[in-house]
Amino acid sequence: MRSQKGESAVRVVILLPERVWAGSVYLVKELLLIAGTLLMRTEDLAASALFQVSLAGSTRAPVLSLSGVPILPDITLKSLMSCDVVIVPPQYAPRGEINVDDNAYVAWITKQHKNGALIISLNGAILLAKTGLLDHKQATGLRSEKTLFAHYFPSVRFTPSRRIVVNDQIICAGGVNPTVDICAHIVERFFGQSASRKFQHYTTTDTLPGQEQLAVWSAQFKQHQDQQVLSVQTMIEHSLTQIPSAAMLATSVHLSERTMSRRFAAAVGTNIRRYAMNCRLEMARVLLRTTNDPLGLIANECGFGSTSALIHAFRTTYGVSPMRYRREIAA
Repeated sequence: MRSQKGESAVRVVILLPERVWAGSVYLVKELLLIAGTLLMRTEDLAASALFQVSLAGSTRAPVLSLSGVPILPDITLKSLMSCDVVIVPPQYAPRGEINVDDNAYVAWITKQHKNGALIISLNGAILLAKTGLLDHKQATGLRSEKTLFAHYFPSVRFTPSRRIVVNDQIICAGGVNPTVDICAHIVERFFGQSASRKFQHYTTTDTLPGQEQLAVWSAQFKQHQDQQVLSVQTMIEHSLTQIPSAAMLATSVHLSERTMSRRFAAAVGTNIRRYAMNCRLEMARVLLRTTNDPLGLIANECGFGSTSALIHAFRTTYGVSPMRYRREIAA
């Protein structure tokens, strides 16, 4: 772990492959800039920086983003020998085949991993998979890339239902929401839990009431335009203690159960039962972070049949017990 004094800033490189998502690139860059401002003692932003963030291209030429906005690299891969963290952002419509542009990134990422750099995919799992570093490992990313993984990278255990997957020096995140969590992890990894907690205080929604936090979390699954499905999602979120049956939910929006189930899966990306479980688990995480309620009460409020059912579901999904999660958050 580094201290702020006496050591250079942590070097973070954000890659700029073709058709990169500009929003993801600049969100990470500015979040890590914010981390420095929280510890600054003067108005000199450069002097307070905890992270030296560079945008790296295969050449010096501007890279066209998803929206057509050109992004000018700060450096080229050839000019950069080493770094501490590599960020692999998402690309629009990535291809499974390795092209000439990919080759430069693949070789460079592989070298940085060998040198001990932390490699982080923020929905950039396709490019990262081309390095072979994800072979025989679990990874996550965009649901739309599931077919590509099955065809081109069958040895990767691609599970887009997971928000974050950690494999030693490689971290994969799926969706936009985990970006703040990933940046908080980077802050903690190099500057400790105190700095990370301060960062999260200014960048997360932990101060919102539990139901509002659940609504913020579930917004990632509401980008569709199916109003009847949106109504069903809202009913589920407000009825965690006793969620209506699929038949009752379908009747409430004047659809058959079969039609409702089909449209729900198409719009949300998962079935009603899994969505309800995810909502219950997310609410449990909120209550574990924001209250001192005993597990039995939390299990009851979130609609689990028993404390043991909560513990089993929580551990299966997040890899830790509820109490360990609470201790780690509070530490």
